[in-house]
Order: sequence, then structure tokens, then C-alpha cells
Amino acid sequence: MKKIILIINDKIWNSYKNYTSNNDLSNILSCLKSEYEVELICRKSSKKLIYPIKEKFKFCKIKEIKKNEINIFMVSITPYNFLCLLRLMLLGKKIKGFVYLRSDGFLEYKIKYGLIGYYFYYLMFYMVKKKLKLLSVSKKLTNVKVKSILHPSEITKKWHKTKESNKNFKTDFLYIGRFKKEKGSHFISEIFKKNLKNYKLTIVGTKKKFISKKYYNKNIQFISPVYDEKKLIKLYDSTRVFILPSFTEGFPKVISESLARLKPIIIFDEISHVINNRKGIFVCKRDEKNIIKNFELIKKDYKKIQNLIIKNFFYTKDNFKKELLRSIRHEFRK
Repeated sequence: MKKIILIINDKIWNSYKNYTSNNDLSNILSCLKSEYEVELICRKSSKKLIYPIKEKFKFCKIKEIKKNEINIFMVSITPYNFLCLLRLMLLGKKIKGFVYLRSDGFLEYKIKYGLIGYYFYYLMFYMVKKKLKLLSVSKKLTNVKVKSILHPSEITKKWHKTKESNKNFKTDFLYIGRFKKEKGSHFISEIFKKNLKNYKLTIVGTKKKFISKKYYNKNIQFISPVYDEKKLIKLYDSTRVFILPSFTEGFPKVISESLARLKPIIIFDEISHVINNRKGIFVCKRDEKNIIKNFELIKKDYKKIQNLIIKNFFYTKDNFKKELLRSIRHEFRK
């Protein structure tokens, strides 16, 4: 069995069980481990993290890598991942493999750090691209040209719903994701606090103590990250509409999850490419009038929209596994 070194920016808390800061890691590990021996280069955490890692793996230290030729699978381009690759290059290692791009790094760094961030990411992107082939979740990412794309998903049979059963929704809008500026969570918190006070919003994904009190309001509920599948499904079922306020996205898993639970979705102009020919997703302008207009339209034709959603193609965990392995087999056979 061939060995792959998986480089990922996520933190891992190691005790008698492993926990990570991002649930993507387990999904990627389970895909790769079915055909390859995987060793992991990552950041370690001194604090207990949220998402349990079911798959067994070995930690890898760069200085202990003896082979001159190594297979790399890098998840996203970050300063940590870039420095790991740079160290391997300086050690004279012959590198081949892939970098898997889950989002538009150019836009994210520009939103967070301005033009300096954009050009800093460009420097990392340019150097990584020289060594590793690109895998992407979208053909719409800045400066990314790929023939085929991957559709990340953790949807299993448990997620699929064929009929709406909950008419007494606990919240009007649900957002699941990180509370970050580039994710648009600041934007929706402010607009719901100031202009959409008659609508309930639930935000899941960050502990309340890490969120500034300026975003608190009676109609906004904050819930810590949820990793239990049953609890996550209940959260989707408890809402009328899912809202994704991100300024940049690749192929967000929350879209697939929402549609699997027959939830109509509101997104904004900047990420209209995530629709991928699926029904039940409504593109909206970033103001309260358009949000209300779309919400009332959805509310009026709810059953009709759900009947359209049922006819969608649903991207599953098995689909992602097949796509990923098919994309990397040829390179790692060499």
C-alpha cells in the first residue's frame, strides 16, 4: 500500500482519542485510508477540541521523513501548510501530489487583510502550484483552472427526507458555519438586529463567549458547534429557511445538508455559482427588503418548493470518496 503524507492546517487534540477543529478531516481521512497508508502533518492543540476523529492515523514529523520521494495531499493553502511544503523542498525531497482547494483563498485573504492579503496568498499559491497539482471544489475560484471538480459531502442515507413533517418551526432562519467576517455572519447578525427584528435567526458554529456582545439580540440565538449527526439534523428540521451569507464559497456542505432535509435556501449574489443546477436555492441582494421578499415568497410556496427540491441530485459522502480517489490514482501510480 502506497504512503501519502496528508498536510492540513487543522489542529488536533491528542489524548486517548483524537479531536479536531474541523470535521472535514475525518471525511478526507476515511477516503484516503481506503486505498493508501496515511501519515498526518498538522498543528497540535493543548486544549480539547470539538470534532472526534474516528479514523486511526499516524502523526508525521518532517525531520523524520527518510524517503527522498514523497506523495503529498495538502488540504488548502495556508501559511502553516506552505511552510511545511517549503521545509520539505529545502530538505531536497522529490515531491508529487495534490493541493485540495476548498474555498477561494484569494477572496478570503483580500476580505480579511486587504490587498496585502491578496498578494500574500498569491505568493503561496504560485509556489505551491509549481509542486502540486490542483484539485478544486469549483471552477469559479480565482486563478484556478481544472478539468473536473470535487463535491465534498458528508451526507449518508440518514439525511434523506422525502416529506416535511415539522410545521411548528422554532426559528425562521438558520445559519451553520464559522462566525467570521468573510462568512457573512457579522453581516446577518447586524441586519437581523437592526432591520429584521420580527424574524428569528439561529447561528450555529461558534461558542457564544467568543462572539462580541454587540451582535446579541432577542431574535438571535447562538449555539455552539454541533458534531452529533442526529442533533445536526434536528437543527435543520427546526428551521423554515437556511441562509448562507458568505462572501466567498467553493462547494459548501451546508447547502447539500439543507436540501437533503428539504430546506429552501437563501444565498447572496457573490456565491450564486454554488447552486450547481439545484432547485430550492434563492439568490438575494444584501439588504433587508430582498431578504424579506424572498422569505415571504418561500413561505407562500413552501410545499411546491419542497417538491422541486426532492427532484435534485444529492451529492453524498460516497460520491465524494469516488471523485477524490479517481482524481488522485493516476498520479500516485507513477
